[in-house]
Amino acid sequence: MKKIVAPLLIVLSIWYLVSGIKITEAKTVTITPTLVASQSATPSATLAPTAIPAPKLTENDNRKVDYVVEKWNGINSFKWIISLAINRGVSTNTIVLLLLLPLVATLVSFLHYIVGLSGYGIFMPTMIAITFVATGVFGGLLLFAIILTISLISNMFLKKLKIHFWPARAISLMFISLGTFGLMLLTSFVKIIDISQISIFPILFMILLVEEFTRTQLAKSKKEAKSLTIGTIILAIIGAVTMNFGWMQNIVLNYPGTSLILVLVANLLIGNYSGIRLTEIKRFKKAIREKKK
Repeated sequence: MKKIVAPLLIVLSIWYLVSGIKITEAKTVTITPTLVASQSATPSATLAPTAIPAPKLTENDNRKVDYVVEKWNGINSFKWIISLAINRGVSTNTIVLLLLLPLVATLVSFLHYIVGLSGYGIFMPTMIAITFVATGVFGGLLLFAIILTISLISNMFLKKLKIHFWPARAISLMFISLGTFGLMLLTSFVKIIDISQISIFPILFMILLVEEFTRTQLAKSKKEAKSLTIGTIILAIIGAVTMNFGWMQNIVLNYPGTSLILVLVANLLIGNYSGIRLTEIKRFKKAIREKKK
């Protein structure tokens, strides 16, 4: 049954895409969404199909936009829903970010099961990827390094006090908050890396990653904690770079139904993969050769 479902969904997604292209050619009205800013627009970022560089998806889009869609024909239902959401005031950047999240999660899943790159689950790399989109990769790495350093140093001193774990982490969080505030103030003067305008959520995601590092270090080993943390950061960087591609943003906005079907198909294929991971080929090379003989 699974072998039939995956090819069927692939054919369905291709038919969906081809049908949409044919309808576009047959009609004089274009289905390419145009995002037009009103005269009273604020300086916040907006998504445009040809926008370079890509907008900051983590910022709310307060501009009034026109999302042009041809007459409803059933196939373009997702686009009509997006158009309704935009007309009701939902941020365009938020819509694009929500549509990109399944793609990033699928990419993380592929890198884990096919390539063999592991991190802290699938949601943690995805959340850190959003952080990198908001702060930039270098800004995000700097923020993570500061939070991790403060956490490790504070843990060294708090161990000497011999207090319970939760009060110790609360005191450590106080130092992390002060250190992050100091970093935001410092980067407001240094224009090379500026994270002074980021919201609280990227900071919380980084703190969660540091907490996972601390727990793994205590429960398993420092080597395991380092390996999973580095893997999470690599996965997050790949995800952030993917979300920042303008053409990727345009695909999920122009063809939301097709992108969702492809995500479903890809995960069905990955979920049934039973081969060896690419990073394990070197490890099991001798066994593979013996089997071939």
